[in-house]
Amino acid sequence: MRNPVDAPPASYTESGTWPDGPLTADAPPTAHAGQALARSLRALMRARSLSARALAARTGTTHPTVRRILTGAGLVDVRTVFLLEVALQAPLWPADLYADFHRRKGTSGASSAAATPAVDEGQRRD
Repeated sequence: MRNPVDAPPASYTESGTWPDGPLTADAPPTAHAGQALARSLRALMRARSLSARALAARTGTTHPTVRRILTGAGLVDVRTVFLLEVALQAPLWPADLYADFHRRKGTSGASSAAATPAVDEGQRRD
C-alpha cells in the first residue's frame, strides 16, 4: 500500500542531487527507503547495463515506474520491488536500512526494538 501522506522521496533531498545528496532532518522513513532503493536499483542497472525500458520489460512494469523509483518522484509498492528483485536476481533493500535510519535520525532504535518481539528464524513464515 502506498503512503498518500508523504511527499515524493526526492523532495526531502537537503542538498546535492538525488539519490546521493543527504536528506533533510525531517525526512520520513519513506524518503530513506526510497533513497536506499534508488541507489541499489541504479547500481544494479549500471552493473548489468540495463536501461529503464529493458528492466521494465523483464518485470512486467512500465519504464516510467522504473524512472520514478530512480528519480525519487514517487513511492513504490512492495509488489514492484519484488518484481524488480526477481528480474535482477538480487536484493534491493539493504539489510540494515532500519539501523541506517536510526543513525541518521540520531536515535538508537531501542524503543522500537523493545516493542518488536524477537523472531526465531526457524519459525519465520515470511
